[in-house]
Amino acid sequence: MNLTVYGGVHEIGGNKILLEHNGTRLFLDFGTSMGYESDFFSDFLQPRVNTALYDRITIGALPKINGIYRKNAFIPPGIELLESSNYPRLITQSSPYLHPPVIPYEDYKQDHKQPYVHGILLTHAHLDHTGAIGYLHQSIPLYCSAITEKLVRAIDDVTVFTSEALTIRSKHVTFYKDTAAFPKSPTLRTESFQRPCINMKDMESKNIGDLRITLIEQDHSIPGASSYIVESENKRILYTGDIRFHGAHPLTIKDYSKKVGGHIDVMICEGTRIDSDVIVPEDHVLKKITDDILASKGLVFVDFSWKDTTRYETIRTACQKTNRVFVINARLAYLLYKLDMYPTDDEVKVFLKRKGSCLYSPGDYSTTKHELGFTPKEKHPDNTHYLNGILADDIKKEPDRYVMMLSYFDLNQLFDLSDDSGKIRDSRFIKAQCAPFSDEMELDEDRFIHWLETFGISYALDETPLPDNCFNPYCEKIHLRLQRAHVSGHASQPELKELISRIHPDILIPVHTLRPELFSSIIKEIGEDIKVIEPMKGKRISI
Repeated sequence: MNLTVYGGVHEIGGNKILLEHNGTRLFLDFGTSMGYESDFFSDFLQPRVNTALYDRITIGALPKINGIYRKNAFIPPGIELLESSNYPRLITQSSPYLHPPVIPYEDYKQDHKQPYVHGILLTHAHLDHTGAIGYLHQSIPLYCSAITEKLVRAIDDVTVFTSEALTIRSKHVTFYKDTAAFPKSPTLRTESFQRPCINMKDMESKNIGDLRITLIEQDHSIPGASSYIVESENKRILYTGDIRFHGAHPLTIKDYSKKVGGHIDVMICEGTRIDSDVIVPEDHVLKKITDDILASKGLVFVDFSWKDTTRYETIRTACQKTNRVFVINARLAYLLYKLDMYPTDDEVKVFLKRKGSCLYSPGDYSTTKHELGFTPKEKHPDNTHYLNGILADDIKKEPDRYVMMLSYFDLNQLFDLSDDSGKIRDSRFIKAQCAPFSDEMELDEDRFIHWLETFGISYALDETPLPDNCFNPYCEKIHLRLQRAHVSGHASQPELKELISRIHPDILIPVHTLRPELFSSIIKEIGEDIKVIEPMKGKRISI
């Protein structure tokens, strides 16, 4: 059995792990390497839309592997029709459309009479685990929990940062009509394909080729998260995915270890917080948020990930304890609807943004239908945000009645919530989300603070970490850090140490971490005979 880590090496996320045995190959996640890509791309500089796969492979953001990527992501169907076009400069011999950097899935399968890879085991719906699946050929099945499937589809419905893991949008060549400005000139039109998705329940097993897989439900900062056991006739491998043991769900390390059961030859373990001893349970977050709300005279704003339904429940409970209405954004409302969690009482209301013409015209929401209400409409004809959602004017009348969800992308709604002087009096902001872990996130936090200060919203600062090799706490380049009411989605070092000790694998392979070397240190502390193999990106490990 062989294992190759193509993503998640000396980085947080981007997991792309290939497992091979007797011709059966499985990918364990296939996510976006966000940290790596941020070295090349930003909001206003992105891969070219119609050559994104070629661009990402060229810079090393995606692995150069033959037989896994769909051909239509390289060469749009119908490109041969350009040969008869009257436009001589349409394409050149150096075009990426004519020279894919790897052998596409279809050509590999035709030459070898079988596909190169037989399935994708998806642990959860975060983009650093799903974000590049859409480039893989649409016939490669995806295995995941039912909740993860719902989340993947909902996230793609309401955000521009799509994975297309299940609904793949491809382009084909077509031509403008004779009446167009450039008659019969070529363009690309979109068509969709569906990837087969096999849902698995907790502890359910399935056979894929010569391998047997078992899904294990576990806890993370997004619902539906899973680990996997992959077995051959003589090897047993555990892939933890992203995991924690201090959330609101009653998953203990002991219970998880019992689920794993039996001997593990190889443990592929995440290590996001291998350098942290801090363990903050979700009930501590509830207490802090509740206390902050009670200490506030006016409107309270709270920022948290709209995909984190555990944090949503925590804040909702805090609102109940303080007799306030929780105002959420439309993306979270859509997700709750898809997960059959949408609130039916008046304790939670959906905020109707002012956008487009700023007249609250239904047409303002034509490109973001989730902002208008639910689809399909026939299921809830009267339950739409447009009819029942809460407006900024409603909140301004009685600000002390509400706790409002405020994300970075909703900051421009503060204009409607401020008074004539441009301030929101007696208001307070609570940050219930993870700390920045990239330069871009640091800059976003700076901008967030500027907005809060401009509108007179009170906030609390945490200790500001000094950059490496910097010893001047007054340096102007140091970014301020907001105080958090947050529990991580990842296990801490003490939790990982106990987990590894209980599982006691023969081999430990750390991924999803910036400090893989610390695993060797904790193994020495445990005193067990466990071999740690720090993976090298793209280098095969024989196990």
